[in-house]
Amino acid sequence: DQEGTAKGFDINLVKKVKENISIPVIASGGMGSVYEAIQEKPRRRVAVKMIKKGIASRSALRRFEFESQTLARLQHPGVAQIFEASTHDDGSGGVPYFVMEYIANAKPITKYADEKKLGTKERLALFLKVCDAVQHGHLKGILHRDLKPGNILVDSSGQPKIIDFGVARSTDSDLAQVTLQTDVGQLIGTLQYMSPEQCEADSSDIDFRSDVYALGVILYELLTGNPPYDIRQKATLEAIRIVCEEEPTRLSSINRKLRGDIETISLKALGKERDRRYQSAVALQEDILHYLNDEPISAKPPGAIDYILRFARRHTAATVATLA
Repeated sequence: DQEGTAKGFDINLVKKVKENISIPVIASGGMGSVYEAIQEKPRRRVAVKMIKKGIASRSALRRFEFESQTLARLQHPGVAQIFEASTHDDGSGGVPYFVMEYIANAKPITKYADEKKLGTKERLALFLKVCDAVQHGHLKGILHRDLKPGNILVDSSGQPKIIDFGVARSTDSDLAQVTLQTDVGQLIGTLQYMSPEQCEADSSDIDFRSDVYALGVILYELLTGNPPYDIRQKATLEAIRIVCEEEPTRLSSINRKLRGDIETISLKALGKERDRRYQSAVALQEDILHYLNDEPISAKPPGAIDYILRFARRHTAATVATLA
């Protein structure tokens, strides 16, 4: 039928999707497509995400089977519930799919804030809910790895919902997005939100602070309407260099009302080095609460020595020549 039917999460709906039977498509992206469907028991509207064939390695599929139950245990109002996670064998190997909560009238957080004409304090209050949801995932031992406005949807009641929590690790999407879906010299969208250590493509060297960095990028964009770096027209290697080496444009240079503590908070969340970043989503959340309550924040603006050291790291040859 036009909507498709998932009966007790049996494979019928997945087969319909794979066989291209007409089912409404909610969204499509590099990792796959999301379809709107109806589950019969209990009867409810759901979203089914089918991962693109060939995007996950064999080791990732084995890990996916182990981790899928953990993803389904995430229970938080700010996280879109995953009802079921499994694989469909179409004859050429397992293809992961997710049956998830359907979010009606959902809009990306930045679009929602703009359409509602939210002020700075209202945007920060909305962002606090996101930090709380990210912290919930981290406490369960799950990194998101692909936090961006498109993965934070706000429903009609104003509740943000993070989608695809843990999906990136379960399907090797960090590697896949860099190697499978990027033409030579072209930039992928999620690179804009990747931490410097994530750009180095060593998945074993990524921890919760990588998600904190992505939150910093989202916070910056939520407050200014722009990302901290303009890498849209840059080749991939140059974009990675900018993310890893160059300092973000200060908030106050875009909007003078954003100078002071909120600018300091933003810069700390975007720290190149993990040890200088907020060490958790809740630490970032607490400093924003201090700011909203007109209380002292824990973050301190970088001093002159910090700027000198950053300059030295970016311009090693010039620094050595000057010292000589």
